[in-house]
Amino acid sequence: MGIIIGIVLILAVAAFFAVMTCKSKHSDLFRWLLIAIFVAICITWVVPYGYFNGSTYGEVAMKRIGLADLPSLLYYAAYFGLTTIIYLFILGGFYGILSKTKSYSALVSKIAKKLKGKETIFMVVTSSVIIILSSLLKSTFALLVFVPFIVSILLSMGQSKLTTFAVTFGSILAGLCGATYGSDGLYFLNYYMSTELTSGLSYRAIIAACALVAYEGLLIFKLTRKSNKKAKEENSSEVDPYSAVEVKGKVSTWPIIVVFSILFVYLVLGYTAWMTNWKIEIFANFHKWITELKIGKEFTLFSYILGSGAVEFGKFEITALVSMLMVLSAVVAFMSKFKFQEFLTSFGEGAKKMLKPVCLFVLVYVVFIVAYTSPFIPAFSNWAFGLTKTFNPYITSVLAFITSIFHADLGYTGYAVGGFINASYASDITLVQTIYVATYGLAQILMPVSGVLMVGLSYLKIDYKQWFKYIWMFAAVMFAILLILATIVYY
Repeated sequence: MGIIIGIVLILAVAAFFAVMTCKSKHSDLFRWLLIAIFVAICITWVVPYGYFNGSTYGEVAMKRIGLADLPSLLYYAAYFGLTTIIYLFILGGFYGILSKTKSYSALVSKIAKKLKGKETIFMVVTSSVIIILSSLLKSTFALLVFVPFIVSILLSMGQSKLTTFAVTFGSILAGLCGATYGSDGLYFLNYYMSTELTSGLSYRAIIAACALVAYEGLLIFKLTRKSNKKAKEENSSEVDPYSAVEVKGKVSTWPIIVVFSILFVYLVLGYTAWMTNWKIEIFANFHKWITELKIGKEFTLFSYILGSGAVEFGKFEITALVSMLMVLSAVVAFMSKFKFQEFLTSFGEGAKKMLKPVCLFVLVYVVFIVAYTSPFIPAFSNWAFGLTKTFNPYITSVLAFITSIFHADLGYTGYAVGGFINASYASDITLVQTIYVATYGLAQILMPVSGVLMVGLSYLKIDYKQWFKYIWMFAAVMFAILLILATIVYY
């Protein structure tokens, strides 16, 4: 009873700050994250450190987070997200260089002009492709590589920043609701639950299809409303961090088209798990052949050139994209005849524009680190699962959503509760897996504790409350669809 009273008081205080934040006219992103961190830390004061060993629940003494622990929370948050942080800065630097080239600016302008009168078709098609790729590819953040380019096109077409966000960042998150083959988190969730990728695949495919239809329906509905027109005070150059320079006369665009074509092929080949998902061995065999190819008797030249960290297509981590962006940045600068100092300045200015999004990303991980260093989710789970003698899909759906709020990493959710679920609900494990995957996607697109969400909102200077008003209907529909599916499957 004391724990329940404590949680109610914490939520009451958090609700007060949330209401005050909603009424504020200033940017609210940092405040929402501070509220989330406050709630997570306060929970460690009333909920014990819990863990599962198979179907058995155990507790350790309370591990409360105090003031002296705050610096370590920031340190570990930055440490856990370091590769993504580096990637965001390098991505910013890459577009910092592109935005200073006439070829890139001409390409953005040309596409925007050609699509005049076909804006809705372009946005629906673009959004659909992003959702499908998000559902299939193993890295969510890798998809951001094209987002600044698409953002520049949409803003040049006169679209509002909220619509632009929905087509780009929002579509990436919508794809997570029905992750069929995609995301590293799904791999680790399966690992800890002792399930296969194909387990529950048909259920996840249904959720993915529903998410695609529901999201595009919402997008079309919003596009037809006058309230979604671009605000008069919105200036594309002020909203777009990498707005293109003004171009006069004819400028060749083929160099940038080639660069983006290389990036797209690299993205699809590198982040589609060919061997794991489709049993396609050609890339593994090619990688083995080229890295073992010898010059002379023992000198494996290509393995040395590629480096010890080189892996086959389909097993790329975000660091592989960092390397490619650095190479392409140098290539674009060379083709555009940048001086070395101009190259460094443009790259640095571009990277600097990612500073605020990166800071918000780190704070998102602080919430996760609190739940990681003082695990209270197992205690929640043990209590919730214990409310009924058998598996209950409705309680599980609510619990999974709450879990996803505090766990930025779906794989860690598998680590925290996967063993218990496998031991206790083996006969219903495919449905449980589907529920956890779908609710993770919903939490990522709806709650202000999502890395991609907060990076995107900061990037386009959008308040969280604006996005919540835009997306809540989609989240409600998808949660209802999940419950209907769970009812049909279980009962």
